[in-house]
Amino acid sequence: MCRLRWILLGLLLCFGRAGDVCGAYLNTPEAVFAYALELEKNGDHKRAATEFGRYVSGGRLQGAESFPRLEEGMFRLAVNLAMANEVDGALRAFSVLGESFPKSEYIPVALLRMGLLYERAGATGEAILRYQRLADMKMDSQLGALSRLRLAWIAMGKPGEEEIARGHLRAVTNPRLAEPVRQVLRDLEQLPNLPYKDPWIAGVLTAVLPGAGHLYLDRPEDAGVAFLSNGLLIAGTIQSFSKGISGLGTALGLLELGWYSGTIFSSVSLTHKYNKHLREEQLNRMGALLQPEAGALGLEMEWHY
Repeated sequence: MCRLRWILLGLLLCFGRAGDVCGAYLNTPEAVFAYALELEKNGDHKRAATEFGRYVSGGRLQGAESFPRLEEGMFRLAVNLAMANEVDGALRAFSVLGESFPKSEYIPVALLRMGLLYERAGATGEAILRYQRLADMKMDSQLGALSRLRLAWIAMGKPGEEEIARGHLRAVTNPRLAEPVRQVLRDLEQLPNLPYKDPWIAGVLTAVLPGAGHLYLDRPEDAGVAFLSNGLLIAGTIQSFSKGISGLGTALGLLELGWYSGTIFSSVSLTHKYNKHLREEQLNRMGALLQPEAGALGLEMEWHY
């Protein structure tokens, strides 16, 4: 009966598929799995996910006895959905794997991949939960180390959480990561001591002399524009009142007041952007030290901001 179902399914699919594809469906579930593996190998992750999905659906309906690779099929379904950028579907598939096979050998890498998917989607809270669960397994493998690195990376991106990041880094015991982790720890110590600019200094300098705050930020062109524009408006205001054109003088004065305030705000805002960029550059250099370890597992990590 089981074989008959697969033959009927294959016949139906043959009407819309090429002959070589039909051949794969006229066989057993093992042939479908093999075909899905071939699609995965060729980088056709969307179709691979479809075929793994068929295999998993059959296994869940008819039992694992006729589908001996159901556990692996669930994992590969989730991975291929992730590779095809079907994030919601991938997360659901990983969750189903965990519910169906809670002691599966694929659980650690599934947790890491779920963390990455959540992290890229901006759901850092959900990502931290998966990374922490993997870290709590106290694995001494690359997977356990990478979970700690991701937790440290998230903490490093939040000013004030450097000590949390250091704690995660110190918990990495994988010998292959010993030297890069030591270097990152050293760089992390220097993170608060980078040559940041003071927003108050920039604002006060600009208030005293428009453009001076921008010079403080090494932005000479912006400084020149600020100085000239404010100077011209102030000169126009003074000249208008001196010639008795009080209406024009008042209008130019109000315009200059807004422009002057905006110049001060600009210098303060640019200072914060300068400091943020400086911090992110340092973090990117630190992330570059950890990138090779991610590549060793075939995982596309993001270590930049």
